[in-house]
Amino acid sequence: MGAYKNILLGVDVHGPEGNKPFQQACAYARDHDATLHIATVLNTKGASTQERMDPKLKELKRQAYEILEDYQQQAKEKGVSHVKMILDTGSPKARITRHLVPEYDIDLVVVGATQGNKLENILLGSDAEGIIREAKCDVLTVRE
Repeated sequence: MGAYKNILLGVDVHGPEGNKPFQQACAYARDHDATLHIATVLNTKGASTQERMDPKLKELKRQAYEILEDYQQQAKEKGVSHVKMILDTGSPKARITRHLVPEYDIDLVVVGATQGNKLENILLGSDAEGIIREAKCDVLTVRE
């Protein structure tokens, strides 16, 4: 494990606000003087063009942006010098592994792992599980 320069923290604005992944990502970014990219991907996979233009989605984006701003402020308070926010839409697993990781030259992804329903994880797979399998960089999974 070398020095990380670009760390992506995947946050789920719909899920539980587990602070452990955030704490770990901040510690790695601070210790490596890396840029911390705090990202959320609103899941619009399978949504029609009309659904993507829905005012409800615009409101959800606004709320997500406010949450990202809060994370950004907290990261700076924890001594992280370089913090960027990323708000994206689509399939979280695909957007993170196929687009955000290469676009931002990410060398470490930090994701939270929850205790999910086993049947659901077998049938659907979790986003964290998909990121672990598909990412072309190191992935740190933190139990929430």
